[in-house]
Amino acid sequence: MNGKLSITCENPVLFTEYRQAGADEVILALKDSCFSPLKAYDKEEMVKLIEEAHQCGLDVSVLMNRLFHENDAAKACENMKRLIDAGADGIIFADTALAYTAKREGFMNRMIFQPETMMTSSFDAKVWHDLGTQAVMISSLLTKEEVIHIASCIDNGGVNVHGYQMMSVSGRPLLSAYSDHRGLYPLKNKGNLFLVEEKRDGKMPVYENDYCTMVFSDYIQESFDEMKAFMKAGVKRFVIDSWMLKETCIKDTLRIYRAYLDADQTEDMVRAYRETYGELPLSSGYYEQKTVR
Repeated sequence: MNGKLSITCENPVLFTEYRQAGADEVILALKDSCFSPLKAYDKEEMVKLIEEAHQCGLDVSVLMNRLFHENDAAKACENMKRLIDAGADGIIFADTALAYTAKREGFMNRMIFQPETMMTSSFDAKVWHDLGTQAVMISSLLTKEEVIHIASCIDNGGVNVHGYQMMSVSGRPLLSAYSDHRGLYPLKNKGNLFLVEEKRDGKMPVYENDYCTMVFSDYIQESFDEMKAFMKAGVKRFVIDSWMLKETCIKDTLRIYRAYLDADQTEDMVRAYRETYGELPLSSGYYEQKTVR
Protein backbone atom coordinates (compact mmCIF):
# COMPACT_ATOMS: atom_id res chain seq x y z
CA MET A 1 0.00 0.00 0.00
CA ASN A 2 1.38 3.41 -1.00
CA GLY A 3 -0.20 5.15 1.97
CA LYS A 4 -3.14 5.26 4.34
CA LEU A 5 -6.17 7.34 3.38
CA SER A 6 -7.98 8.68 6.44
CA ILE A 7 -11.08 10.80 6.79
CA THR A 8 -12.77 12.56 9.68
CA CYS A 9 -16.24 11.20 10.30
CA GLU A 10 -19.21 12.63 12.18
CA ASN A 11 -21.80 10.02 11.18
CA PRO A 12 -21.11 6.31 11.81
CA VAL A 13 -23.90 5.39 9.37
CA LEU A 14 -21.43 6.35 6.63
CA PHE A 15 -18.70 3.88 7.64
CA THR A 16 -19.53 1.38 4.90
CA GLU A 17 -19.93 4.05 2.22
CA TYR A 18 -16.62 5.66 3.15
CA ARG A 19 -14.95 2.29 2.96
CA GLN A 20 -16.45 1.61 -0.46
CA ALA A 21 -15.27 5.04 -1.65
CA GLY A 22 -11.69 4.18 -0.69
CA ALA A 23 -11.09 5.15 2.94
CA ASP A 24 -8.69 3.02 4.97
CA GLU A 25 -9.47 4.74 8.25
CA VAL A 26 -12.00 6.99 9.96
CA ILE A 27 -11.01 9.66 12.47
CA LEU A 28 -13.46 10.10 15.35
CA ALA A 29 -13.38 12.95 17.86
CA LEU A 30 -13.40 12.12 21.58
CA LYS A 31 -15.62 14.31 23.72
CA ASP A 32 -13.85 16.89 25.91
CA SER A 33 -10.53 16.03 24.26
CA CYS A 34 -10.33 18.04 21.06
CA PHE A 35 -9.49 21.33 19.49
CA SER A 36 -12.01 20.54 16.77
CA PRO A 37 -15.52 21.44 15.63
CA LEU A 38 -16.27 17.81 14.74
CA LYS A 39 -19.14 16.01 16.44
CA ALA A 40 -17.56 14.26 19.43
CA TYR A 41 -18.37 10.97 21.13
CA ASP A 42 -17.90 9.99 24.76
CA LYS A 43 -15.59 7.17 25.77
CA GLU A 44 -18.14 4.37 25.86
CA GLU A 45 -19.70 5.46 22.58
CA MET A 46 -16.22 5.43 21.09
CA VAL A 47 -15.60 1.85 22.23
CA LYS A 48 -18.69 0.72 20.32
CA LEU A 49 -17.80 2.78 17.25
CA ILE A 50 -14.32 1.28 17.09
CA GLU A 51 -15.88 -2.17 16.90
CA GLU A 52 -18.40 -1.07 14.25
CA ALA A 53 -15.73 0.52 12.08
CA HIS A 54 -13.52 -2.56 12.31
CA GLN A 55 -16.45 -4.68 11.16
CA CYS A 56 -16.65 -2.43 8.08
CA GLY A 57 -12.97 -2.98 7.35
CA LEU A 58 -11.88 0.44 8.61
CA ASP A 59 -9.15 1.39 11.05
CA VAL A 60 -10.02 4.01 13.66
CA SER A 61 -7.90 6.86 14.95
CA VAL A 62 -9.23 8.84 17.91
CA LEU A 63 -8.78 12.60 17.83
CA MET A 64 -7.42 13.86 21.17
CA ASN A 65 -5.52 16.92 19.99
CA ARG A 66 -6.42 19.20 22.89
CA LEU A 67 -3.73 20.61 25.18
CA PHE A 68 -4.78 19.40 28.62
CA HIS A 69 -4.50 21.36 31.85
CA GLU A 70 -2.47 19.64 34.54
CA ASN A 71 -5.55 18.50 36.45
CA ASP A 72 -7.08 17.05 33.27
CA ALA A 73 -4.07 15.15 31.95
CA ALA A 74 -4.40 12.07 34.15
CA LYS A 75 -8.02 11.53 33.13
CA ALA A 76 -7.13 12.01 29.47
CA CYS A 77 -4.44 9.36 29.77
CA GLU A 78 -6.90 6.96 31.38
CA ASN A 79 -9.37 7.51 28.55
CA MET A 80 -6.63 6.99 26.00
CA LYS A 81 -5.58 3.67 27.55
CA ARG A 82 -9.21 2.51 27.64
CA LEU A 83 -9.56 3.19 23.92
CA ILE A 84 -6.25 1.54 23.10
CA ASP A 85 -7.46 -1.55 24.98
CA ALA A 86 -10.69 -1.36 22.97
CA GLY A 87 -8.69 -1.59 19.75
CA ALA A 88 -8.12 2.00 18.63
CA ASP A 89 -5.58 1.90 15.83
CA GLY A 90 -4.32 5.40 16.47
CA ILE A 91 -4.45 8.31 18.91
CA ILE A 92 -4.06 11.74 17.32
CA PHE A 93 -2.45 13.98 19.93
CA ALA A 94 -0.58 17.21 20.57
CA ASP A 95 -0.07 17.07 24.36
CA THR A 96 3.19 15.42 25.43
CA ALA A 97 1.51 14.01 28.56
CA LEU A 98 -0.23 11.50 26.28
CA ALA A 99 3.06 10.64 24.60
CA TYR A 100 4.75 10.09 27.96
CA THR A 101 2.05 7.63 29.00
CA ALA A 102 2.09 5.87 25.64
CA LYS A 103 5.87 5.43 25.81
CA ARG A 104 5.66 4.07 29.34
CA GLU A 105 2.78 1.72 28.53
CA GLY A 106 4.29 0.45 25.29
CA PHE A 107 1.94 1.73 22.59
CA MET A 108 3.90 4.61 21.11
CA ASN A 109 3.45 2.95 17.72
CA ARG A 110 -0.23 3.94 17.82
CA MET A 111 0.44 7.62 18.50
CA ILE A 112 0.03 10.20 15.73
CA PHE A 113 1.64 13.53 16.56
CA GLN A 114 -0.43 16.41 15.21
CA PRO A 115 0.51 19.79 16.68
CA GLU A 116 -1.63 21.48 14.00
CA THR A 117 0.30 24.46 12.56
CA MET A 118 3.47 23.82 14.58
CA MET A 119 5.17 20.95 12.73
CA THR A 120 7.32 23.02 10.39
CA SER A 121 10.81 21.64 11.11
CA SER A 122 12.41 18.48 9.80
CA PHE A 123 14.44 18.33 13.03
CA ASP A 124 11.29 18.30 15.17
CA ALA A 125 9.74 15.71 12.87
CA LYS A 126 12.81 13.50 13.19
CA VAL A 127 12.63 13.61 16.99
CA TRP A 128 9.03 12.40 17.00
CA HIS A 129 9.83 9.83 14.34
CA ASP A 130 12.67 8.44 16.42
CA LEU A 131 10.42 8.22 19.48
CA GLY A 132 8.48 5.56 17.62
CA THR A 133 5.28 7.36 16.67
CA GLN A 134 3.00 5.86 14.04
CA ALA A 135 2.90 9.14 12.13
CA VAL A 136 3.99 12.77 12.29
CA MET A 137 1.52 15.22 10.74
CA ILE A 138 3.25 18.02 8.83
CA SER A 139 1.78 21.52 8.99
CA SER A 140 -0.66 22.35 6.20
CA LEU A 141 0.55 25.96 6.09
CA LEU A 142 3.81 25.22 4.28
CA THR A 143 4.90 25.34 0.66
CA LYS A 144 4.89 22.13 -1.34
CA GLU A 145 8.71 22.09 -1.28
CA GLU A 146 8.78 22.48 2.51
CA VAL A 147 6.31 19.61 2.97
CA ILE A 148 8.35 17.42 0.64
CA HIS A 149 11.58 18.23 2.49
CA ILE A 150 10.17 17.29 5.89
CA ALA A 151 8.51 14.15 4.52
CA SER A 152 11.74 13.02 2.90
CA CYS A 153 13.54 13.18 6.27
CA ILE A 154 11.24 10.65 7.94
CA ASP A 155 9.37 7.54 6.87
CA ASN A 156 6.11 8.19 8.72
CA GLY A 157 5.06 11.64 7.55
CA GLY A 158 1.42 12.65 7.16
CA VAL A 159 -0.38 15.52 5.44
CA ASN A 160 -3.89 16.93 5.74
CA VAL A 161 -4.52 17.01 2.01
CA HIS A 162 -8.13 18.17 1.77
CA GLY A 163 -10.60 20.29 3.70
CA TYR A 164 -10.71 23.50 5.69
CA GLN A 165 -7.41 24.02 7.51
CA MET A 166 -7.03 25.25 11.07
CA MET A 167 -5.29 28.62 11.04
CA SER A 168 -5.35 29.47 14.74
CA VAL A 169 -6.65 28.26 18.07
CA SER A 170 -7.07 30.22 21.30
CA GLY A 171 -8.00 29.09 24.78
CA ARG A 172 -10.10 32.24 25.16
CA PRO A 173 -13.88 32.12 24.52
CA LEU A 174 -13.69 34.79 21.82
CA LEU A 175 -17.13 34.25 20.29
CA SER A 176 -18.79 34.26 23.68
CA ALA A 177 -17.02 37.51 24.55
CA TYR A 178 -18.17 39.04 21.26
CA SER A 179 -21.78 37.92 21.73
CA ASP A 180 -21.82 39.27 25.29
CA HIS A 181 -20.40 42.60 24.12
CA ARG A 182 -22.90 42.94 21.28
CA GLY A 183 -25.88 41.53 23.16
CA LEU A 184 -26.28 38.60 20.77
CA TYR A 185 -27.54 35.07 21.37
CA PRO A 186 -24.90 32.57 22.59
CA LEU A 187 -22.39 31.65 19.88
CA LYS A 188 -20.59 28.76 21.58
CA ASN A 189 -21.00 25.40 19.80
CA LYS A 190 -22.74 27.13 16.90
CA GLY A 191 -21.98 26.09 13.32
CA ASN A 192 -22.07 28.13 10.11
CA LEU A 193 -20.30 31.12 11.62
CA PHE A 194 -17.64 32.99 9.61
CA LEU A 195 -15.16 35.82 10.00
CA VAL A 196 -14.48 38.24 7.15
CA GLU A 197 -11.43 40.49 7.34
CA GLU A 198 -11.89 44.14 6.40
CA LYS A 199 -9.53 43.95 3.42
CA ARG A 200 -10.43 40.44 2.20
CA ASP A 201 -13.56 38.81 0.87
CA GLY A 202 -12.88 35.26 2.06
CA LYS A 203 -15.15 33.76 4.70
CA MET A 204 -13.19 32.01 7.44
CA PRO A 205 -15.19 29.44 9.45
CA VAL A 206 -14.93 30.04 13.19
CA TYR A 207 -16.05 27.78 16.00
CA GLU A 208 -15.95 27.90 19.80
CA ASN A 209 -16.34 24.90 22.08
CA ASP A 210 -15.84 24.53 25.82
CA TYR A 211 -12.05 24.66 25.49
CA CYS A 212 -11.08 26.99 22.68
CA THR A 213 -11.97 29.20 19.75
CA MET A 214 -10.79 28.01 16.34
CA VAL A 215 -10.40 29.93 13.10
CA PHE A 216 -10.11 28.06 9.81
CA SER A 217 -8.90 28.93 6.34
CA ASP A 218 -11.23 30.74 3.96
CA TYR A 219 -10.40 28.04 1.41
CA ILE A 220 -10.75 24.29 1.14
CA GLN A 221 -7.29 22.77 0.76
CA GLU A 222 -7.07 20.65 -2.39
CA SER A 223 -3.93 18.60 -3.08
CA PHE A 224 -4.69 16.64 -6.24
CA ASP A 225 -1.79 18.18 -8.17
CA GLU A 226 0.63 17.57 -5.29
CA MET A 227 -0.23 13.94 -4.55
CA LYS A 228 2.36 12.28 -6.77
CA ALA A 229 5.14 14.46 -5.37
CA PHE A 230 4.03 13.80 -1.79
CA MET A 231 3.91 10.05 -2.41
CA LYS A 232 7.35 10.12 -4.03
CA ALA A 233 8.69 12.02 -0.99
CA GLY A 234 7.49 9.21 1.25
CA VAL A 235 4.31 10.61 2.82
CA LYS A 236 2.48 7.66 4.34
CA ARG A 237 -0.67 9.22 5.79
CA PHE A 238 -3.15 11.31 3.82
CA VAL A 239 -6.04 12.93 5.71
CA ILE A 240 -9.28 14.42 4.41
CA ASP A 241 -11.16 16.68 6.81
CA SER A 242 -14.85 16.28 5.97
CA TRP A 243 -16.11 19.09 8.22
CA MET A 244 -18.60 21.32 6.39
CA LEU A 245 -18.43 19.23 3.19
CA LYS A 246 -21.54 17.58 1.79
CA GLU A 247 -21.81 13.81 1.76
CA THR A 248 -21.62 13.44 -2.02
CA CYS A 249 -18.58 15.70 -2.20
CA ILE A 250 -16.86 13.74 0.56
CA LYS A 251 -17.26 10.44 -1.28
CA ASP A 252 -16.13 11.92 -4.59
CA THR A 253 -13.08 13.36 -2.80
CA LEU A 254 -12.24 9.97 -1.32
CA ARG A 255 -12.43 8.27 -4.72
CA ILE A 256 -9.89 10.63 -6.27
CA TYR A 257 -7.30 10.31 -3.51
CA ARG A 258 -7.84 6.54 -3.53
CA ALA A 259 -7.13 6.53 -7.26
CA TYR A 260 -3.86 8.40 -6.67
CA LEU A 261 -2.79 5.92 -4.01
CA ASP A 262 -3.70 3.00 -6.28
CA ALA A 263 -1.80 4.56 -9.21
CA ASP A 264 -4.96 4.74 -11.32
CA GLN A 265 -5.71 7.35 -13.96
CA THR A 266 -6.92 10.52 -12.26
CA GLU A 267 -6.91 13.33 -14.85
CA ASP A 268 -10.54 12.93 -15.92
CA MET A 269 -11.69 12.44 -12.32
CA VAL A 270 -9.97 15.63 -11.17
CA ARG A 271 -11.33 17.64 -14.11
CA ALA A 272 -14.87 16.47 -13.43
CA TYR A 273 -14.52 17.15 -9.70
CA ARG A 274 -13.38 20.72 -10.25
CA GLU A 275 -16.24 21.33 -12.64
CA THR A 276 -18.83 19.77 -10.33
CA TYR A 277 -17.66 21.60 -7.22
CA GLY A 278 -16.53 24.81 -8.86
CA GLU A 279 -18.61 26.87 -6.42
CA LEU A 280 -16.49 25.66 -3.50
CA PRO A 281 -13.44 27.73 -2.47
CA LEU A 282 -10.97 25.04 -3.56
CA SER A 283 -7.36 26.19 -3.33
CA SER A 284 -3.77 24.97 -3.20
CA GLY A 285 -3.41 27.10 -0.06
CA TYR A 286 0.18 27.87 0.81
CA TYR A 287 1.73 25.22 -1.45
CA GLU A 288 2.91 27.89 -3.87
CA GLN A 289 3.59 30.72 -1.40
CA LYS A 290 5.32 31.01 1.92
CA THR A 291 3.20 31.76 4.98
CA VAL A 292 5.78 34.35 6.04
CA ARG A 293 7.57 36.16 3.23
